[in-house]
Amino acid sequence: MLTARLPSRSRPTHLLLGLARRGGIVRPLVVTLVLVGLLLLGVWQFWPRLSLSAAADGPLTVQVERGLFVHEITERGEVESASSVEVRCEVESKGSAGTTILEIVPEGTQVQQGDVIARLDSSALESELTQQQIVCNTSKAAVIKARSDYETALIAKQEYLEGQYKQEVQTIQSEIFVAEEDLRRAREYLAYSERLAARGYVTALQLEADRFAVEKAQNELDKAKTKLDVLERFTRAKMIKQLEADIATTEAALRSKEDSYRIDMDELQRIKDQIEHCTITAPEPGQVVYANVTSRRGRQEVLIEPGTQIRENQVIVRLPDPQRMQVEAEINEANITMVALGMQATVQLDAFPDMVLPGTVKKVNEYPEPNHWFTSATKEYATLVAIDESPVALRPGLTAEVKILVRREPNVLMLPVQAVFQHGEAFYCAVPSPDGYRAQKVTLGSSNDNQVIIRAGLDEGDTVALGAAMLRDELDLPELKRKQSDAATVNGAASEDIAAGAGSPGTTAGPATEPGPSADARPAPADGDARFAQLDRNGDGKLQRDEVPEPMRPMFGRVDANSDGAISRAELQQAFARMRQGGGPPGGGPPPGPANGD
Repeated sequence: MLTARLPSRSRPTHLLLGLARRGGIVRPLVVTLVLVGLLLLGVWQFWPRLSLSAAADGPLTVQVERGLFVHEITERGEVESASSVEVRCEVESKGSAGTTILEIVPEGTQVQQGDVIARLDSSALESELTQQQIVCNTSKAAVIKARSDYETALIAKQEYLEGQYKQEVQTIQSEIFVAEEDLRRAREYLAYSERLAARGYVTALQLEADRFAVEKAQNELDKAKTKLDVLERFTRAKMIKQLEADIATTEAALRSKEDSYRIDMDELQRIKDQIEHCTITAPEPGQVVYANVTSRRGRQEVLIEPGTQIRENQVIVRLPDPQRMQVEAEINEANITMVALGMQATVQLDAFPDMVLPGTVKKVNEYPEPNHWFTSATKEYATLVAIDESPVALRPGLTAEVKILVRREPNVLMLPVQAVFQHGEAFYCAVPSPDGYRAQKVTLGSSNDNQVIIRAGLDEGDTVALGAAMLRDELDLPELKRKQSDAATVNGAASEDIAAGAGSPGTTAGPATEPGPSADARPAPADGDARFAQLDRNGDGKLQRDEVPEPMRPMFGRVDANSDGAISRAELQQAFARMRQGGGPPGGGPPPGPANGD
């Protein structure tokens, strides 16, 4: 019996056919292999410049590209209105926790001027209004009585001067007239008696009686005249003083009652105004936004809703202007010196990811935001980015991502920052060679988190190692010399870094200039000395704390070796010499910061 033997290369096909008859797994396996192949092809197509080196275990390589360099600072913030009308609670607390919200329109409601926004609890004020009305009525009655007393006192004075006083004068004058007449008659009768006594018709006793009658009449007359003199000199003055005192007293009482009544009426009006303030209306058209307050830990400290107690002068709602919107972002202290007023920015909203809005930096706070015990020690500075054109759908409270354009250069040579490392004052790349790799000195320009500009030393299309710092021991690098002249050079570069606001190597602090300084672009020692002299405003040959730029001040104590409160040139040279001995920034990349040559 003959048996046909299949070729060895046909066995897999025969096996797959057998498996297909048993389980039908050929088609899924083929589809999986095709997808894997397409995925590898796509990776190769979209990452053409990055490839493995000739050695299987060698570093990755990358080619120098020419293109657009963009350095942006990206932070997150919250949309708010640049012009917002705040509606506050005008009801006085008067020792209580506040006034309770009874009603409030839903957040987001469009209101017109005069529309009711919220109603507060006015029950306590209405009870106080009733009591105050009673007080006002009592005060009014007191004013009426005091005015009557005052007017009575005025009438009493007029009554005395024009009535009672004249009557008393007339009475006394009548008494004087009678006394004078009696005296005249007594004298005539005495004279007649004396003539009769001379003839012997009147006795001596009768004559003595007539003489006594004359004296009595004279006394009556003197008494009447004295009474008139006392009335005019004393009684009248006394009565006028007393009546004027009564007038002044009643007038003062009237003014007191009137003031009390006025105060009571003012209090009554205040209570009425407070009751009116319990109905809150919109001062102008806008969209209602609750003035909720959230702490840094995400805790809701103030929640506007019915039942919430509102303090006096507390903001209840805001009516933002939808045509003038902005984003408040907090910039890390490492990047704040790069941000300046007028810089262009873009705003991308989380709610509308396809919408990119142009903006402009309009404010950068000079002082950091306050830290809490649960936050890190890193300082952050509030920065306002105005949105140039606010769309209708934009509303306060939306979360946004802000990108501030620090630098933009078209048509420049670029490399990833991992392809460059620092050696001494210079920067190098590892270029593949027949013997392995050689060190290529380069001049750098600006840098961002990913890329750095190559000013000189390489051409477009040149290939370099991506992890250049790992090849440091294999490269032929020049020996570093630590001489006094080199220390002066370091001092010159360091002084320029201080003037530009740069921190220690490896930090990102710096102004809005070109980061990534190159060794060839650093100033000469004389320029550094000139800059040191420029910073030394008082000319004492040392840098005081207030003369050092803000980003450098946290390092002031470490640079001030003798702790005399000032930095000398020698101390600055020693500090930067110690930094250079540390081998440069971690990772081998170029230190971000200002490029003094640009």
